[in-house]
Amino acid sequence: MTTTYAEAPAAAAVPVASRPRRAPRWPLLVVLALQAVVSVSALRSTAFQDEALYLYAGRQIIHHWGGGPVPLDHYAFYFSGYPDVYPVIGGFLDMVGGLELARAFSLACMLAVTAIVWSVSRRLFGPVAAIFAAAAYAATGVVLFVGRLATFDALCLLLIAAAAAVAVYGGAAAGRRGLVVAAIGPLLVLAVLAKYAALLFVPAVLALLVCATMTFRGWRAVLVRVPLVAVAMAASAAVAYRLMDKAALHAIHGSTTSRVIVLKAARPDLLTNVLQMGGVIFLLALVGLVLVAWHQRRLALLAAALFGSSWLAPAYHIYVQESISLDKHIAYALFFAMPLAGYALAWLSGYGRRLVSSYRGYWLAGLAIVLALFTLGLAQARNLYGGWANTSEISYTLHTQLRDGSGRILAEDIEVARFDAMDVTEPWQWNGLRFPYYLNARHQQFLGNQALAQAIKDRYYDWVELSFNYLPGPAWFAAAQMAATRNYDLIAVILFSNSYGKGHFYIWRLALQPGHGNFTSLAQLRTRNWG
Repeated sequence: MTTTYAEAPAAAAVPVASRPRRAPRWPLLVVLALQAVVSVSALRSTAFQDEALYLYAGRQIIHHWGGGPVPLDHYAFYFSGYPDVYPVIGGFLDMVGGLELARAFSLACMLAVTAIVWSVSRRLFGPVAAIFAAAAYAATGVVLFVGRLATFDALCLLLIAAAAAVAVYGGAAAGRRGLVVAAIGPLLVLAVLAKYAALLFVPAVLALLVCATMTFRGWRAVLVRVPLVAVAMAASAAVAYRLMDKAALHAIHGSTTSRVIVLKAARPDLLTNVLQMGGVIFLLALVGLVLVAWHQRRLALLAAALFGSSWLAPAYHIYVQESISLDKHIAYALFFAMPLAGYALAWLSGYGRRLVSSYRGYWLAGLAIVLALFTLGLAQARNLYGGWANTSEISYTLHTQLRDGSGRILAEDIEVARFDAMDVTEPWQWNGLRFPYYLNARHQQFLGNQALAQAIKDRYYDWVELSFNYLPGPAWFAAAQMAATRNYDLIAVILFSNSYGKGHFYIWRLALQPGHGNFTSLAQLRTRNWG
């Protein structure tokens, strides 16, 4: 029979007839296959804004490494992860196989996280809890969503999960095998480089290491292994600091540690969202925590560390009133909750209780809960994946207009438009609304709205794309300037829908003659019937 850390303290509570003789891996393979098939078949859309930005940046960085020009954007200055880590991986995959291959990498990372959930749960609470934990994790909407998103998150979560697994395995290992905990240092540093928000989970992994070591090997081992991890982490961080672009320190400060929340959400609303996306799992984890404290007191401290770690990300978002990325970060939180949730599902199914005299039917109650989680999770994942507009039609329209190396484009949705039009444009052709800048023929410099007004008056932009969605203030200002100067023709209006409702992409082209464009009033954006 496969040995687990939980069997010794649980032996009295588990009848011999109810304990499996071995821990088959085929249920895990079934779970992973279902996770992959459901993710790929049910979640399909054009590039999300962040996906487009990171993959485009990765392509530009790779092109520069190959002897091309320096990217026009200083990505290290504002990205929430180091540009030379995930964006390069995603950009390379996009070059080879497009957006779907980049998304396949995220899916592979999340499949590996599910496998780690199974492995850690099996080590702590046995094979039945492991299967339930993996199945429940794979069924949650946020996990399915992150697995189909070509952003920093899947890779970052995989590295955190790997570090947590090493903490549990290494903390319980005897003798020299415990030295494997030194790998926690570089894994956590890589996780932070992949996405700076991983800093939040460094204490969680270290807490797991301390609790696992103290539970299975005692305080003396803690005094050896924790300093070892600290030295490994410090050495890895020193190497990373020496090699990295120091502008990333500004990004860490601005995007993570001292992030300014522009639009704060109400705390009750954020808590409601957390409970909607992961409330069932958190409840099961709480049940699992109580059961461990009652039946397996030896593991109570480790179980408390897992449960506490699972609330780090939700508590942080609620405290700072930040809604951005909350749904994705719930996937991080649920990783720590899953071993306890799996144990609770196994117990609720009858496994390990004295009243069970037969091993035959213990799956049914847990299986019913997992199926309910899957039904809910799939609906949630589809809702999250429908949060941004489909840009296939605007991409087609832009391809009929743009020419490689000819003309300037002002775009509100610059990340997606630029990504979709990589094959027919050069980076220097694109201008966004976030930080407008313009240098006229007399070398006068303009910034902000002044730059937009002067550039439109000087007919600097050959095409303009606005949606009044991401940056409505500058977008309406630019539209008003085009109407006032009459320098542009409104050539396309494309209907879109996202999580906020319906809207339109508007595309203008420079009029052949100054002051003779067909766009003369903002009322045209609301009243004209375009079919």
